[in-house]
Amino acid sequence: MQDLSLWLQKHLSITYVPGHEFFLSLHVLENPEHHVTRLEWAKKMLAALPRPLIEGLHYFSAMSSKFLDIMDVLVPSEEMYQHSVEAGLERIQALDASEFAEAMIGPVYHPQQINHWLQGRVDDGFEQLKPEHRELLRHPLSTKRAFLEFCYDYLPYFQAEERRIEPWLVSAVLEAQEKIATDPIRFLSQVHPRLHVYEDALHFHKAKTYTFAYQQLAHIQLRVSTFVSPHLLLGIYGDHISVGFPVDVPGTTAKSAIPADFITKMKVFGDPTRTAILKTLLDHPYCTQQLADLHGISEPAVNKHLKLLVDAGFVWSERRGRYVFYRGITARLEQLAVDLHEFIDMPAPGIDLSDWRN
Repeated sequence: MQDLSLWLQKHLSITYVPGHEFFLSLHVLENPEHHVTRLEWAKKMLAALPRPLIEGLHYFSAMSSKFLDIMDVLVPSEEMYQHSVEAGLERIQALDASEFAEAMIGPVYHPQQINHWLQGRVDDGFEQLKPEHRELLRHPLSTKRAFLEFCYDYLPYFQAEERRIEPWLVSAVLEAQEKIATDPIRFLSQVHPRLHVYEDALHFHKAKTYTFAYQQLAHIQLRVSTFVSPHLLLGIYGDHISVGFPVDVPGTTAKSAIPADFITKMKVFGDPTRTAILKTLLDHPYCTQQLADLHGISEPAVNKHLKLLVDAGFVWSERRGRYVFYRGITARLEQLAVDLHEFIDMPAPGIDLSDWRN
C-alpha cells in the first residue's frame, strides 16, 4: 500500500458501544479473577446482586461463552448501538428463534445444523451438547424472554458503574481520534501487544494468527472498554473488523497480579492422573464410578480431580437419574493458547497497565 497512514485515517475509527460494555461487565462478573483490573469492582457487584441474578449470570454465561458470543449481534459500525444499552437489547428482542440460538451458541455449528436441531431432530450431536444449549434449542423463544428479563434486571446495577466510567470512555475516544488524525500507524501499533501493523496487512495473534490485508478491509473499528483487558477482543463482520481498546479509569489499574484462574488451569496439568481423566472426558461423558474403574483409583480421588477440572472450566457436569456425568470441553483447551498469550502480555510487577500504550 502506497500510503498506509492516509488509508488508516480514512478507514480507522474508534467508538464507545454501551451494549458491548454491558455484556463485557457480565463477562467479568462470571470470571472476575481473570480480569485483575476489575477484580475489586466485581467482588462488590457480586456481593450486591440478588441470588436470582447470580443464578441467571451463571446459567446464561454457560449458554453464550461467558457473554462474548451474544455481543456480536451488536455490530459496532452501526450507529444505533452507540446510543444506549437498551438499543442493544432491543436488537436482541428482534431476533427470531434461529437467529437468537445462533447468536447465543456462537459460530461453532453451521446454521443449517442449528436449524436441524430447532426442528426437533435429535441426533448424537444434539445429545453431546451442553445442557444449556439443549434447553436453548428446545425452547428458543422462552429462553430469549428469560435472557432479556435477566438483562433488564441487571441493567440498573450496571448503570451505576456506567455513569462513573462513561466520561473516561468518551475522553478516550476523543483523544484517540486526535492521534488517528495525526499518526494513525503509531497509534494502531500501540493498541495491543498482539496486534501488529505491517505495510500490507494487520496481524492478530490469538489461538491462531489472523491476517487481514488492507485491500480486503472496508473498516477497522476500535471499541473502548474498561472491562476488556487483558483480552485481544476481535470481531469479524465481513469486510469490517472491530478490536477492543482497553481504557483505565481511577481505581482499576492492576499493580501486579497473576489471574488466579490461570494458576488453576496450569495446576490441572501438574498431575498425570488428572490429565488422563481430562483426556478421557474429552471423548465421552462418564460418572465418578466409571472414571474410578477406568483409571484404577478410588472415587474420592476422582472427585478431588474433578473438582479442579470443573473449577478450571475444562469440564461440565449433568445429573442423569442417580448419577452425575462429566464431559470435557474441547474449546476450553483450545483457549489455553490465548491464556498463555494474555499471561505473557501482562505487565511486570510495579508497571502500570497504561505504560505500554504511552
